[in-house]
Amino acid sequence: MRSPGPSAPAPRGIRGYRAGLVRRALRRVVRFTAGWASTLWRTALWAAGLPFQRTPERQAAWRVRCFQGWARALCRIGAIELEVVGPAPRGPCVLVTNHVGYADILALAAVLEAPAFVSMHEIRGLPLVGFMAHRMGTIFVDRRKKRAIPDVNAAIERALDAGRIVVLFAEGANSDGSLVRPFRPSMLEPAARIGAACAWGALRYDVLPGDPPPSQAVCWHEQPIWVHAPRFLALERIRARIEFGDGRVVARERKQLAAQLHARVTALFRPME
Repeated sequence: MRSPGPSAPAPRGIRGYRAGLVRRALRRVVRFTAGWASTLWRTALWAAGLPFQRTPERQAAWRVRCFQGWARALCRIGAIELEVVGPAPRGPCVLVTNHVGYADILALAAVLEAPAFVSMHEIRGLPLVGFMAHRMGTIFVDRRKKRAIPDVNAAIERALDAGRIVVLFAEGANSDGSLVRPFRPSMLEPAARIGAACAWGALRYDVLPGDPPPSQAVCWHEQPIWVHAPRFLALERIRARIEFGDGRVVARERKQLAAQLHARVTALFRPME
């Protein structure tokens, strides 16, 4: 590529700073607008095609297809580059990974076939992600309501019976990307009780030099969404690396299952900056 001549100097100092601010602001506006447009389009497509899916199996397949298309579209809009290491699991199984924020849902939904996410209730209120996740059958867990746990467990078992991959973030909360938090055995109760096969994986994110580190801009940790989302949308490019383990874990005791899966996820995990 030819370098610019004297008539096109690189921005410096305050000019460069202002130019960077303008670029980041434009990214936020363009990506937010395009993301909403894609979400509305995919929702309309799903609703329009649903009457032609005459069996529950075809309706489920149509929903999965629309969900994956939406996730891949948002990854393109947000310049999220996906790298998959190892064979992606196939259902029916439970998949357990580390969890840093809503980017995990987009990345995993884009590469997995027929995922059913078990996610914290707060995700349902997020712009774009929460709306589509609700429409596409995500199982939401409100930890403040212990009476709802049997319903959540029953929904997990139905998803497994339907041959889906149930994605569990067994840490129970987002991390800052520096480590894998201890897994909550209670979240693995349905898998242990029915002896479900459990796969595992690890997610890591990198950004380009000059952007805030992924621990601040990708990991959604102890921040209001209106503070974090603008920083996330302004990133020039995100590299998402998803590494899947080889094999399956089966255990009938939930604490044992949690310990075995935590050890395997930790072995794959690499801390983020």
